[in-house]
Amino acid sequence: MKNKTIAILGGYGQAGIPIARLLLQESEAHIILAGRHKEKAEKVASQLNSEISGTRVSGSFADASRGETLRSVFENADMVLVCSTTAEYVREVAQTALAVGIDYMDIQYPLKRLQELQSLAPAILKAGRCFITEAGFHPGLPAAFVRYTASYFSHLKKAFVATRMNVQNIGSVDSVSELMEELSDYQAYIFTDGQWREAGYRDTRRIDFGPDFGKHICFPFLMEEMRSLPELFRLEETGMFVAGSNWFVDYLVFPLGMALGRIKKGLASRPLTRLFIWGMRIFSRPPFGVVLKIEAEGEKDSRPRAVDIKARHEDGYYFTAVPTVACLLQYLDGSIAKPGLWMMGHMVDPIRLFKDMERMGIKIQVKITDGYGK
Repeated sequence: MKNKTIAILGGYGQAGIPIARLLLQESEAHIILAGRHKEKAEKVASQLNSEISGTRVSGSFADASRGETLRSVFENADMVLVCSTTAEYVREVAQTALAVGIDYMDIQYPLKRLQELQSLAPAILKAGRCFITEAGFHPGLPAAFVRYTASYFSHLKKAFVATRMNVQNIGSVDSVSELMEELSDYQAYIFTDGQWREAGYRDTRRIDFGPDFGKHICFPFLMEEMRSLPELFRLEETGMFVAGSNWFVDYLVFPLGMALGRIKKGLASRPLTRLFIWGMRIFSRPPFGVVLKIEAEGEKDSRPRAVDIKARHEDGYYFTAVPTVACLLQYLDGSIAKPGLWMMGHMVDPIRLFKDMERMGIKIQVKITDGYGK
């Protein structure tokens, strides 16, 4: 069986490069780095080839808004991995992948992107293609985190996932601009009393992220990958929570972005983006890094059990790359390469995913407390 070729849109970007590098280290896959700047793609491809003393990487031109350029790249690939800030062109990319007959994966987060893919779900299944969305760290890991933690219980009852990001290098203007535009669609929901309900200030949680990151008030944040978990595990309570970054971003930039977004989606997103990037660089203080934590309660063999698990890394882009590649390893060996539209956190083998993540450098700490409350 020939080694698969993965075309990475945005392959020379801050997420694309560590993903490509890890793929070269962890698999025999061939890689096409594609984007609107062919010279950059070829330069990064040459650098990666020199690191492995091989020729498994090539650079190519592709513009997500121009289907003919996508087709010329996709015809030489088995899968496209979308790492670029091109969520508005998701239908064009997905339909081109279907037309050529290749699989698809993305690490994007705008809700509109997911809705577009869901509208194509019947066509994806009919074509027999494997489409993986909501991949990476956030989204991507929260649902996988709950599924992984469930292995420590006979019955998982409560599972709260929280993240804290304290970084100075937050990304490009284009990537952050997508985040700022999404503030207008911010939804705060938690699952309690048998249903998802809109959360208020009283539903915030104080999460201890450990000695490096400290204790922080975390705000509910709805992630689509979490919706089906209560039914799957008979959960009594669950939710995703996000901690703040620094006072400037938390109390000025984000509230302003949400207020303007309610007036008009994307209003002043570029000025807000620059303000956000500046605020992260100026007001963030060490230690830097990203941490994802779950606080879970339930039973193990009829005894109460509490489990806390933390996953962290100093580099946010590397933290995105690792679970993406860990998922791709399961795709490449055929264990999850099945027809349909899937969310990463729902389809991966979570135990294998976390083992591979730890092997690739993500620090994972597990604390189990049995018999609490007695």
